[in-house]
Formats: sequence, C-alpha cells, structure tokens
Amino acid sequence: MVLVLTACLSLAAAQTCQPELQAVAGDDLDRPATGLDAAVLMHAAVSLVEPALPRMMQPNVTVSEDQANRDTALQVAGWGLLPNSWTPEELSLEAWRYMNRRFLGWYGQSEPLPASVGTVGDLVADLARTLDKVSRSVRPAALLATDQDDGSRLSFMAIIWNWTAYPRLLVYRPERGLDLEGPPRDVLPYLSNCAVNVTAYILAPEETARDLFLAHNDSRMFVVATDPVTGGLPVEVPAGEELEAFAFGMPELSDARMYAAVFDGPEVGFATLLGLLSRVKTNVSPLSITSYLEIPAGR
Repeated sequence: MVLVLTACLSLAAAQTCQPELQAVAGDDLDRPATGLDAAVLMHAAVSLVEPALPRMMQPNVTVSEDQANRDTALQVAGWGLLPNSWTPEELSLEAWRYMNRRFLGWYGQSEPLPASVGTVGDLVADLARTLDKVSRSVRPAALLATDQDDGSRLSFMAIIWNWTAYPRLLVYRPERGLDLEGPPRDVLPYLSNCAVNVTAYILAPEETARDLFLAHNDSRMFVVATDPVTGGLPVEVPAGEELEAFAFGMPELSDARMYAAVFDGPEVGFATLLGLLSRVKTNVSPLSITSYLEIPAGR
C-alpha cells in the first residue's frame, strides 16, 4: 500500500502545468511531434516560470519568414534553448533532450530528460515532468508595496526573482480592487501559477520597497522586458522617477500587464539592509531576505 501510494504521489507531482501545456498544444495530441511543436511548448513552459524574460543571445537557428509561430521559435532560440541542429519540420531525441537539459540547467538541475520522441502529447508529458523539477527549484519572494499614506492600498507588487538564469524584479500591475485590507498572504495567489507558488513575502511602504534596490544615489533602474511584449527596450528609468515606473506611469508601460526590471549599481549593504528591514513586515527571517535579494555568483 505504501509503495502504491508513493508511486501515485510521484505521478501526480509530475503533472505540473499539464492542462496549461495541453491548451497550447491543441486538440490533436496524437500527431507526430515536430521541432516547431517542441519550440512552441517550450516557450509556454518557460513563460510560466520566467515571464518577461529578455533575449539572452542571438538566435542560432534560421526560420523562414512565412513559418507559423516564427517569432515564438526565435524567442526560444534567443533564450539559448534550441540546438544548432533544430529544424521546424523534425524533432530528434538529441534536440529534445538538449532543450530540456538547458532549461533544467538554469536552476542547477540535470534531469529528468526525455527518453524518446513520439507525439505532441508525449512532449506535453515530458515538459510537465521538467516543470515539476523546475517548480521545486525556484526561490520566489513577493514584494508588496503599500501607499505611503494608506497602508491598506497596494501601490505595486513584484516578485524578487534572482535565483534564475536572468536575475530581475518582476513587477505586476495590481488588479482592480486588490488591496491589503486582509493579510498579505491573500495577495500571493495573484503572483502564483501552476509552476510558481509564492509563499514568502516582504511588505513595505513603497519608498522602503524602492530602497531595497536603489539605496545608493548612483544606482540605476532599467526596464528590460514587458508582457505583452513591447518595442524600444531596454530603457533606463530617469533618476527620481522609479516610483512612477513601479506604478506603470511610464509611456513604455502603459499597456503592460507586468514587466521585468534590473538594477545597476552597488548592492545594498548588510547594515543598510538591516535598517530597511526595521520598516518592513515579512514571514521570513532577515537572513532569508538577504538570500532572496542576493544574486548568485555567475548570474
């Protein structure tokens, strides 16, 4: 009975985001998988974990102008997830294993890897297993910023997303009517999905929240990507206008549901951080906060 229960639990755990991936794959899951199917599904999987992820390299594959989902395939290539041998028409086991291995590698993982290439439904199952491993490896923390004069009004909300291939702050536009009248944990589901479960939070007045990243006068903020995608990025946020950017007040952010920001300048020192922490509420220890805020070596 114990062995059966353990096997059932393992099978359930491997189904991470399977309905979401199936919705992208379409109704015909029994058709033979192609390279384009793999790219489209990988794009969906990455987007669940890594929204507003900028390009990290020049695409290493060629896709014809009239190819369906061309931009999606090039975006996956720009994340470094397609091998040089990839083609839209065919998918080899070597290519598919490469794609999963590279994705897992962003989080210090190396398996599971697909054992075969068959149907589109098989690709969905493979990626569900990959996402299960990824979802248990990420380290997100919510940053909930309140209005300086009204602690129940949510000024902006974000995910501190540093333990990843592209460290950044993911800033979300609060939904209409969302506030902090209740406990902060009530807001966390709005930052979570099937692949990312946000449980840690830092609640702070908006100026304190800003200073967690911009405590030094020579620090700079850049918007590097948005969802939906917009052109003209990256763009530097003018000094002193960071709170306007957090409130989606910049023209480049007028249509964005969320965006990714990075910061250039000296990291906040431990002594400064301790002073800032006296103004926040959180459900994690001060040492844990520093681990969320630090950028791992080599990132």
